[in-house]
Amino acid sequence: MFTHHLRQYLIPLIGLALLSWMSFAPASTNCTATAIAEVECQALVDLYISTDGANWKNNTGWNVTNTPCDWYGVSCSGGSVTRLSMHNNQLSGTIPVSLGNLSNLQTLYLSVNQLIGSIPASLGNLSKLQILYLHDNQLTDSIPKSLGNLSSLQTLYLHGNQLSGNIPESLGNLSSLGILYLERNQLSGSIPESLGNLSNLQRLYLGGNQLSGSIPDWLEKLENLRILALNNNQLTGTIPELLGNLNSLQYLSLDGNQFIGSIQASLGNLENLKGLKLNSNQLAGSIPASLGNLDNLQSLTLNNNQLSGSIPMSFGNLGNLLYFNLENNELSGTIPASLGNLSKLRQLHIRNNELCGDIPPSLANLSYKVANKEGELEEKFYWLLSNNHLTASDPALIDWLNDRRPGWAASQTPCSQTKTCLVYAIHDDGLNDSQFFTINPANDFTVQALGTTHHGFDIEGMDIHPETQELFASSGDDPATGLENGYIYQVNKDDGTLTPVCSTGLGEISAMSFHPHNHTLWVWADGEGLFTIATALINNGVCEKTAIVASPARVESLTWDNDGEILYGAAGTVLYKYENGTVAETCNDFPSQVEALDMLADGSLLFGLHTASDTSIHSFDIASCAVKDTVPLPVDTPYTDIEGISWMCPAP
Repeated sequence: MFTHHLRQYLIPLIGLALLSWMSFAPASTNCTATAIAEVECQALVDLYISTDGANWKNNTGWNVTNTPCDWYGVSCSGGSVTRLSMHNNQLSGTIPVSLGNLSNLQTLYLSVNQLIGSIPASLGNLSKLQILYLHDNQLTDSIPKSLGNLSSLQTLYLHGNQLSGNIPESLGNLSSLGILYLERNQLSGSIPESLGNLSNLQRLYLGGNQLSGSIPDWLEKLENLRILALNNNQLTGTIPELLGNLNSLQYLSLDGNQFIGSIQASLGNLENLKGLKLNSNQLAGSIPASLGNLDNLQSLTLNNNQLSGSIPMSFGNLGNLLYFNLENNELSGTIPASLGNLSKLRQLHIRNNELCGDIPPSLANLSYKVANKEGELEEKFYWLLSNNHLTASDPALIDWLNDRRPGWAASQTPCSQTKTCLVYAIHDDGLNDSQFFTINPANDFTVQALGTTHHGFDIEGMDIHPETQELFASSGDDPATGLENGYIYQVNKDDGTLTPVCSTGLGEISAMSFHPHNHTLWVWADGEGLFTIATALINNGVCEKTAIVASPARVESLTWDNDGEILYGAAGTVLYKYENGTVAETCNDFPSQVEALDMLADGSLLFGLHTASDTSIHSFDIASCAVKDTVPLPVDTPYTDIEGISWMCPAP
């Protein structure tokens, strides 16, 4: 009896509660009763269900009302969905295949969520799609080839996922594409040649993958490219010279690969470049002075390579540079005083090199300051210089260094005193074939070839920069294919590698010599005369020149005296001198066919000849106008045509 009465009492209450819940419960969307096509409505509902729509950050209207064009993130036009924006909305699950039914969709943002699974091939049906953002999810598998059907696509962001496999060749069909962002995935294989068809591409991000092979030549065709990021892959080979033809390029990131060889001087042609990252490779050789042309450069990272030689003086021209990293290389020589011109520099990293000598006082100019919350200026300049062989003698500089980097001096070791001092020379091995060689005065004047013969190069002059110890050379009138006459090169003193610096615009540079004090480069151009060349002032591969003496004569060799007061030149059997703006004869019985001159510490001249009957390097006494053949000179060589010679060592 009690149970019967209880049932009579509870049943009406349950019924009332159920009616009350039903009157307030959300109704599911009826896709047959909306303002858009049923298949489009169903695609939205499928997205809601497959990505846990109930737990989105914002799901206003979704699968509740029959007005999907009013749902959060949905935009419509002409009775069709044109925009779907679910960026950072806590979607989790998979992208439904039916999303490919949104035939008029122009923009799809599903980025920064927790989406898993693969990218549906059906998205390739979205022929009107202009923007596709799927980045920063957990998507896997390969990029579907069908995405190459998106003929209207302008922006494709797939980075920050776990996509694998090759980059589809079909992406080369996206003729309207301006941005391709595939970073931070697990893509492998080579960079497909078809991407060279993307003539409108402005940004190409392929970094942070497992791509292999070399940098393809077709990149030269992407004339509108502003950003090229190939960093942190497994790319090999050398950096191609053709990258210097990408005139629109603003950022170039090749760091974190396995590139070998030298840095191409052609990169100095990229006048719009703001960021250059070549660090963490296996690059060797000297740093081309042409990089000093990059007036707009703000960041330069060359660290963690095997670069040798000195820091180019031309880097003092980089007036917009903010960040400069050269650490963990094999750089030697002194720090150029010109770096003190970098008034905007905030960080300078030069530690773990072989830099030697006094730090120039001009570096105390590098005191970048910013205002703090109180409006007071605080210094923000940061630099690392440990593990070199640097010293300081200027009191003000020492105070500046100690204030900013206490203990810096304790991290330095003395410059090596045992390093062999070498004589450098160049032999003309035939028309357009040049062979560098060295003479070792510490080893019985042993002669040794420096690297291999440079076929196609007509090198006629050479000299060592007295401050940086860089070795420079000049070309005659038969240079290598693709280079102009009268070119200035930098020579790697370890392997003889040539790096083009700049064109002088002169027909033939037959002789060159650096002034021992102001370091100006003096050259003789056959048929034109004597000029000075500002190697630190380079614009688009051309160095600034100043005419000193106009002359039709042919001078084969030049050298300054040790005091920097007299410039000597040999022509025929006459030794000329240029002093106080006047040219005069010094000796008129100088050996004929002299093509190489250099000044010894005792004031006598070294000279080499262009003659098969004399393969020696001799010395010459200017005061008596006589050849000095005292031991240990002359030095016998296997070379018959010595075009240039440079020796920074004391006389034997």
